Amino acid sequence: MRYIFSIFIFIFSQQLVWAQTNDSIVVTKKSEGVIVSEFPDSVLKFRVDKPNPKRAGLYAACLPGLGQLYNKQYWKVGLVYVGAGVITGFVISNYKEYNKYRKVYVGMIDSNPQTPNTYENYTVDDVKYLRDGFRQYLEYSIMAAGLGYILNILDAFISAHLKSFDMSKDISYKMRPTLNSNKQVGFALNIQLK
Repeated sequence: MRYIFSIFIFIFSQQLVWAQTNDSIVVTKKSEGVIVSEFPDSVLKFRVDKPNPKRAGLYAACLPGLGQLYNKQYWKVGLVYVGAGVITGFVISNYKEYNKYRKVYVGMIDSNPQTPNTYENYTVDDVKYLRDGFRQYLEYSIMAAGLGYILNILDAFISAHLKSFDMSKDISYKMRPTLNSNKQVGFALNIQLK
């Protein structure tokens, strides 16, 4: 048995060695000490210095989290999917509870005496109250999912805009105290147009 296993490992390792090919990364340009390379076999080419906000929003709309990947904010992708998972859990839980109490309510108000009453401690009004409550929670969960989806798109769009935001020390406007010709003290607003 050991020999068969050893032969199998030897043949398998030889196949792996033969399957290796040359690297497909092609260095195209070198700017300011940074090597930018293209990946010709890559499906998504996110090698951009300044992201396009419309494209980031479109990516986020197509697949939640993809706009954050395009903006190179990888930590936000986890937050998007954790939020989607939590909201999905609430939707599923509220849907199950709503259906359970809806079926119990229908069973209590039908005119068939053969229908068993599994919730004897509850009145018809109690079950109706629980059914309506879980329906409301279900609707809130679905609205939260829609809001999360919209926030995902807005976050990708705004983050792409802020990637090109000028953070230099040269502020474009300054407030200074001033003394005018009538010897009155005030504030002047100096605006610099770039």
